[in-house]
Amino acid sequence: MTAGTATAQTAADQPDAAAPAQPATGQADERGAARSAASSDADIVVTANKRSESVQRVPISVVAVAPRTLTEAGVVSTVQLQQTVPGVSFSPSGEAKLNSFYVRGVGTYALSAALESSVGVAVDGVPLARVGGSISDLVDIERVEVLKGPQGMLFGKNATAGLIGIVTRKPELGVNGSEAHASYGSFNEYNVDATVNVALGDTAALRVTGWRFGHDGFVKDITGRARWGDKNSYGIRVGLGIEPTAALRINLMGQFDGRNEHGVAFTYREFTNTAPFGSVVEAYERARGIVPSPTNLVADPGNTPRSYGSNFYLTATADLDLGNGFTLSSLTSYRDLTTKGQMDPWLSASPLIGIPQLTDDERYNQFTQELRIATPTDRPISFVAGLFYYDFYIRDVQNQAFFGVPVPGSSNYPRRNTVTNGLRNVAAFGEVTWRLTPWLRAIGGIRQSNDRVTGFFDRSRTGPDSGVVPATVPIFSFTPRPVSYDATSYRVGAQVDLADDVMVYATASRGYKAPGFNLTQSLTPGAIVNDARVEAEIAKSYEAGIKSRFWGRRITFNVAVFDSTFSNFQTTVGLPVSPPVFVIQNAGELKSTGVEVDLSIRPVAGLSFGVNGAYVDARYTDFDNAACYPLQPTLPAGSALQPGFCVNGVQTLDDFPLAQSPKWSYNASARYEAALGDDFKAFAAGNYSYRSRTWYEANRNPREVQAGYGFFNLSLGVGPQDDRWQVAFYARNLFKADFVARVRNNFNSYYQLPAYESQRRFGVQLSGKL
Repeated sequence: MTAGTATAQTAADQPDAAAPAQPATGQADERGAARSAASSDADIVVTANKRSESVQRVPISVVAVAPRTLTEAGVVSTVQLQQTVPGVSFSPSGEAKLNSFYVRGVGTYALSAALESSVGVAVDGVPLARVGGSISDLVDIERVEVLKGPQGMLFGKNATAGLIGIVTRKPELGVNGSEAHASYGSFNEYNVDATVNVALGDTAALRVTGWRFGHDGFVKDITGRARWGDKNSYGIRVGLGIEPTAALRINLMGQFDGRNEHGVAFTYREFTNTAPFGSVVEAYERARGIVPSPTNLVADPGNTPRSYGSNFYLTATADLDLGNGFTLSSLTSYRDLTTKGQMDPWLSASPLIGIPQLTDDERYNQFTQELRIATPTDRPISFVAGLFYYDFYIRDVQNQAFFGVPVPGSSNYPRRNTVTNGLRNVAAFGEVTWRLTPWLRAIGGIRQSNDRVTGFFDRSRTGPDSGVVPATVPIFSFTPRPVSYDATSYRVGAQVDLADDVMVYATASRGYKAPGFNLTQSLTPGAIVNDARVEAEIAKSYEAGIKSRFWGRRITFNVAVFDSTFSNFQTTVGLPVSPPVFVIQNAGELKSTGVEVDLSIRPVAGLSFGVNGAYVDARYTDFDNAACYPLQPTLPAGSALQPGFCVNGVQTLDDFPLAQSPKWSYNASARYEAALGDDFKAFAAGNYSYRSRTWYEANRNPREVQAGYGFFNLSLGVGPQDDRWQVAFYARNLFKADFVARVRNNFNSYYQLPAYESQRRFGVQLSGKL
């Protein structure tokens, strides 16, 4: 997959990407430009700078992924983007709030509703508050943009590591048409979606999209029945576009989507027979036939995992042409999200001991308002400036009940943990591009923000005592002092046109993530550090790159090098105790350094090759108070910290790789399309995705590592020349590469999360349009 790959048509047939970009902010002007450019990866239009520009002219490392690329790779959700975008990772978990995206090796693993993620996700320019609401089906979209590095200037908020931007298709004026897509394959995998666009006179249009995606589970219970790891998602989106005058365009969009699944089930990877808990559980599971291994697909959770989510949001955008190319834009959005989960942290049905976490209910709502003005980009001085308001509130309730034999010192009473978090953000921003000469441009921008953060924690008893109330999980409530925080984000740099199709750039930027609180479900009064406050995370990044095209635009070659430093990185660590206790703390500093390369070649009409890769060296440079892992080698109390050793319950992670950060990742693709007579055409497309060795937890534990792996996808299709319909056959992970999505320690045993993408699948895809 190459950045922005859309069709096999050569770039030489397309408009000059060096032409002035439209001053729009992602609405009417963008759609027209995007459609004309979408037939060439060199001319894909993005809105990374809050205006429509060719991806080859934007001084940012950005990958624009077109719908066809996603379809042929089998990507139907944001969680699968790592299959097509090197340098991007997704870490799944049994609870929505624990899911995390990573860009350039940096992300946030947060066992709390009181922290944002370091990787921002935005839909049509609206930032989403939490990763739980960012797991989105990719249906009827214009493209997906992945912006790498701090994006705190124009996008603000928490995007210290990068931003995943989803751009949906808007209602098209004067168009009556429809299209549908359906696929069916292994594990009863089905993906069905349909869209209808209806012209309402000359000045309005309605667009309605509905979908249902799913597949059976592939993780089995001890009877051999596949039960877990299924997918069942659905949704409907309704958009209304209105153009009452030639100068004003309004888009209203509402969406409801949800999922109702059995959820993920972890399987045992390795037994260690470590007392007091591991030996009891392991003996029971061995007797039931559980055989731990890296390829184990048999689970025996004590409480059936469940995952439920519902999401509703409204977005209103308006673009007003003020004349002389100036555009005033308003973006208003409201979002309401509910997620529920059920899992058992023991991962065992043993009646001897059990702590089934019955439910984890999370609900948040957010309101955002952005108002901005933009000039055309072809002026000697052009700019984007605006105001932003954001209001967010979340309530996370975890109910725990217990069964089995009470264990002294364990958490043997039913309880409810409640965590709330509120965040209000206001900001003003502006970025200027000064064309010093026809070939030299200077860039400068600043964003001034104010955050106010509130939080609350409560643990209460919900039933009769079934054992002791240990000191590790006492009943108590705590309300930390509200935090007000002022932050300045910036970006400065320069662009130089070395030739018509060769541009180099260099930028320096600063971003931040708002402060939060150390409020986890396993919190104890003693674990509250510094009034539970977690300091703001600061990111500073330097980036330089070249974007170029040669050979009549048949070759696109882009390179970016970067060096980013994160201070006070917000992270969750598990203390080396049983039952587990998790705390959130600031790591002193970490660095992410590397290079990204994107090469695409179209030697003849219909044939294209691409390689998109990243080398990322992401590691801690100042983290001397990290928690140890269980059974880690120790040094006597008072010893100096040494890498790999535990001293007084802590260790140093200096110079150690970050979790979820493979050093090497790349995609290699090839596609050939040829005519079959005068009326039909056929295509063959292949994609190989590779990721090197990955540490799944940032604690030096050698058992929590995934070896490097790669998998190959293949698509073969045929249809008429006018694209009215198409039928294609696909194979996913054709050569059956084995890998897992996560490895963790659980009461001194090791468990893993099997990956659906590691299963070999075959199927057929159908599409048609009127």
